[in-house]
Amino acid sequence: MLEEVPKAYKTQINDILLTALLQTFTQWTNTSTLLLDLEGHGREDLFSDVDLSRTVGWFTTIYPVLLKLDDNRNLEVIIKSVKEQLRQIPNRGFNYGLLRYLTKDENIKTRLENQPQSQIKFNYLGQLDFTTTDSLILGLAKEPTGNNRSPQGKRQYLIEINSWISENQLQFTWNYSRNIYQQTTIENLTQTYIINLKNLINHCKSPESKGYTPSDFKAANLNQRQLDKFMSKIKKRK
Repeated sequence: MLEEVPKAYKTQINDILLTALLQTFTQWTNTSTLLLDLEGHGREDLFSDVDLSRTVGWFTTIYPVLLKLDDNRNLEVIIKSVKEQLRQIPNRGFNYGLLRYLTKDENIKTRLENQPQSQIKFNYLGQLDFTTTDSLILGLAKEPTGNNRSPQGKRQYLIEINSWISENQLQFTWNYSRNIYQQTTIENLTQTYIINLKNLINHCKSPESKGYTPSDFKAANLNQRQLDKFMSKIKKRK
């Protein structure tokens, strides 16, 4: 997942995880789009003049994303499409919170507040034990932490999905309300998601699965069709 899969289409792990999620929910709802909120830890290298090496904690970013499924059969087309949709998000969603909550422009605030609100949130936390694998002392605690929010609190999302890599395993939690969904419904969703994710992984590991997308050559200003045509000409010359 981390080493072999990204080589096929120059993707990141989030591209594949969200592609499988888009497939899963569009199959469930029989639609071609998925509106969800993405959560990030906010420590990306967005600005060259900011040094966070001595800063503790995360600067959580939450921003809405509307993903569209262009083709429900061709995995290459689906992966490339989702990758490009995610690459079009300015500054990985960092600016959304500034515009939504800190701008003094009331018109912008009102427009963002009146946008359709997502009922799903997805967060890939990364490799949680990446910095502790060589340590004999430090590591993730095994003890239960209890509830991370009050049972009396109001649920903002119908389904919250958190994923991370720990002990060389990709792990997920699907949080939902038993007052809204039956357990079998969520179990079926997660099983469908696992199937879609495995299919994507197997596809990317295939020797025939190779390709680029326009975001790999930003200066060229090409769309996917033009890029595929150009790359096809190069292969013929070889």
